[in-house]
Amino acid sequence: MSDLISDFDDDYIGEYKDEEDFAYEQVEQMDLPEFAKRYFDYEAFARDLFCGDYWSDGGHVFCNS
Repeated sequence: MSDLISDFDDDYIGEYKDEEDFAYEQVEQMDLPEFAKRYFDYEAFARDLFCGDYWSDGGHVFCNS
């Protein structure tokens, strides 16, 4: 049972308003200049993130491991 809890803890990222909100936070953690962030396509980035590396359910985001 502890392996199941450990796996959950490893894969659970957090709760977000939506997938685009998660993408926005990921970009904010990058060292991009402010002018680049103004042109960033958060919707497309979110779509790419959730096509492979991440999945979400009811606002909860998990990493595909």
